[in-house]
Amino acid sequence: MRTVFVFACLGLIAANWPQAGGPHGTWQTEGGVPPVRWSVARNENIAWRVSLPNAGQSGIAVWGDRLFLTTFAAGEKGFSSRISGLAVDARTGRTIWSVELNGVEKSPMVYAYSDSTTPTPMTDGKHVWFYNASGEMGCWTWAGREVWRRKFTPWGKPFPFNKQFEPMMSGKLIYNVEPGEKVGWNYLKAFDKLTGKLVWTNLDGTTTYNTPRLGKTADGRVAILHGRGGWHDVPERPVGLSLTDALTGKSFWKFVADGGEENAPTWQALYVMHWDARFVYWFRMNPEESHLVIDARTGALVREQSLVRSVDYRRWDRVAGRYDSLLNVNLREVGDGLPLAAGEVMRVQPAWHANIVADGFHYFLTSARHRRNQKPPKGRAGPAYCLGRVNVATGKVEYLELPVAVDDAGKRLYGMALRTETWNAAGVDVATEDRSRMDGWETPAFWGSPAALDHKIYFTVSVGTTYVIDARARVLDEMAILGVNDLGPLGKTWSQNTPSFDGKRIYHRTAKELIAIGR
Repeated sequence: MRTVFVFACLGLIAANWPQAGGPHGTWQTEGGVPPVRWSVARNENIAWRVSLPNAGQSGIAVWGDRLFLTTFAAGEKGFSSRISGLAVDARTGRTIWSVELNGVEKSPMVYAYSDSTTPTPMTDGKHVWFYNASGEMGCWTWAGREVWRRKFTPWGKPFPFNKQFEPMMSGKLIYNVEPGEKVGWNYLKAFDKLTGKLVWTNLDGTTTYNTPRLGKTADGRVAILHGRGGWHDVPERPVGLSLTDALTGKSFWKFVADGGEENAPTWQALYVMHWDARFVYWFRMNPEESHLVIDARTGALVREQSLVRSVDYRRWDRVAGRYDSLLNVNLREVGDGLPLAAGEVMRVQPAWHANIVADGFHYFLTSARHRRNQKPPKGRAGPAYCLGRVNVATGKVEYLELPVAVDDAGKRLYGMALRTETWNAAGVDVATEDRSRMDGWETPAFWGSPAALDHKIYFTVSVGTTYVIDARARVLDEMAILGVNDLGPLGKTWSQNTPSFDGKRIYHRTAKELIAIGR
């Protein structure tokens, strides 16, 4: 087994990011020296960058001197179920070997709501597991020899876009979310990682849009939090959450949503299901947008906190060119400066999957303008282009408007809807939908999950902007923004995944390139 170590102030830390959620499956790691500022457009703090054979949106698994990721197979465009798994030299970006996985249901490429390439590979330093969301997964040795592969039929309504399930690994087991048992339902399943044989199926059901998350209970047992509820008539019932033993597949408890089961906007499992040994964290959309704290031992509701009333909102004044601080305000009353239709109010919509709990706060981005929630009071999503956070101990809610992007000279741009190309490195526009060419704020995209690296949170949005936020900031104001970075020229860059970290460098990607950040 190849293991590399780097020295940090907290001691020796493993320099591996073996799965989407990192070393512990939590999207968090401490120690190391993660880069905070960079620019691909200006070639600042970039170790190397290489063209990819085609577009894709998986995360990047890291082990020692190897990187693993997926793209669509070379030459594919439009709709496809053919992807390539790549093993890459972390020192140079050179592809060492590749394999092809052929799914059974085609998906639109670089779709704003994920595609065949979305699941991140996993590795334990001896083997690597590649997933194709269109219906195939398998295991290969470090040298690229096939150990096993299996087909499965993905949820196909309207496409096999189950982003946000991200593959997970714990001990001898790996996990997937796929149909089975009841017709139309999806389930969290565990497989033997060296044989591919099914070990257990959790019968509570898991919405295909949900991002289950590994963690440890108060008594040290590894468990998975997963949920039900969402758009497109997802069938799994009852709407709510389950905490499941990762070894046996048996649920410790179920949290059943309090009414509104048939009302998709009320309960949405379209988030990363963050939790710790004490609490579970979730959102509720109706009758008022709120944040939930649930007892991780019992599944009982502990506290529900309004995301609208008595909040602090730091809004960018586009005329004065500075921030205004609106303290202890009601968002229904102050708005965010963007126009509302007759009878509308501003409603908070935590952006799907763009959430993480770190350093005592639940952080999330907010969608900007979409109008999906048509239950009273009808509204436009907001506050526009904001980072929000909830203090999980006190319930205090804060919002900070972020720049939408930086231009190629590094100037921060505020309050404008942007568009970008969906081209691969060969100069081919591979997308089928115009929503993919938007910035992901106004038409809400399934952005990659944020990651917390040494108390700094990294959010990436579709136009290739990566924000770096001080997770321990005393006040959520402009001083909490440590960096606004680009992954390529503005308007010509598309990215929708989570960065990975090896203790010194960040590895990131776009539809065109694989990038090593940090000298």
